[in-house]
Amino acid sequence: MGLKVKEFMFGLPGPKLFSFRWGETEYGATMIPFGGYVKFAGVESELQLEEDDEDKDTPAERKYDTQPRWKKAIIMIAGPFMNMVLPVILIAIVLIVQGVQVADNRSVIGEVLKGSPAAEVGLKRGDRVISIDGQKVDTWQGMVKILKNKPGQQITLVVKRDGDILTLKPTLQEKDGNGFLGVSMNLLHKRLLPHQALYHGLMQTLGFIKLIVVSLYNVIIHKPGILVKDSAGPVGITAVSAQIAQNNFWDYIIFLAFINVNIGILNLFPFPPLDGGRLAILGVEALKRGPLNKKLVLAINAVGMALLLAFMVFIVFSDIRKLVQGIPFPGGG
Repeated sequence: MGLKVKEFMFGLPGPKLFSFRWGETEYGATMIPFGGYVKFAGVESELQLEEDDEDKDTPAERKYDTQPRWKKAIIMIAGPFMNMVLPVILIAIVLIVQGVQVADNRSVIGEVLKGSPAAEVGLKRGDRVISIDGQKVDTWQGMVKILKNKPGQQITLVVKRDGDILTLKPTLQEKDGNGFLGVSMNLLHKRLLPHQALYHGLMQTLGFIKLIVVSLYNVIIHKPGILVKDSAGPVGITAVSAQIAQNNFWDYIIFLAFINVNIGILNLFPFPPLDGGRLAILGVEALKRGPLNKKLVLAINAVGMALLLAFMVFIVFSDIRKLVQGIPFPGGG
């Protein structure tokens, strides 16, 4: 839109931890480590009564407050929109590099349940079952069909492992009247082409959006107390992120995608000074066919910021209490 960007900061507005200037923009981080903000020339019209010296020297066409409402709306939507675009890209990267899990229809062993008949005779992941009691098997369904008909019986498995042929004799357990060996189907990772990965990334992101919107609606309408009790702030999200990253890097990337969708949706809430609050003010001005009183807008944003900071302080202390007491974070978001 050609606006002058004065600041690009990580964290909510407040004292700066560090910053540096590149071109006409100051980059850095603040002492309130949650979210971030972009400060445009001319946006002070909603935050203070007088322009600062830098804004006075900025051409009108490069200032936010001189733009038509439709441009202002696009600018406010751009942030949450990018919160929806980034997950598509992150998920696509996972699907291109790691791939998507698909079932291996061969008679290849996946997970082996601890304490199961399979574990007792030393069956391992990757073993391929060739025959059961002399019956040749090629597919997973064929293997399962034979096993189901032999509850409580000792069977003879011929398996292939790293080129060697082994004979194992487990005694099947009985589960719901069927023979139970204690193994799961093997899963393969199929890497997708970029256009396929982007499509699946878009579909999964839309699924995240639907899940979050429906969940928020149900909680706000039926159980609003849970929203405060079970929410996690910066500390909680960091704790959950670290735990996921230690277990699986690619699951961590998917978690980042989910968190981005969360942030994008919450940022659209009609609550100043969030983007949704600014959009709400623009909507009221459109209905009124004129700008709201500058002092009123200033007061609305000031009250909104105070409430937002108070909520953030509460959430941070709640996160710390949960960590100290060992209370698990329900969803990390």
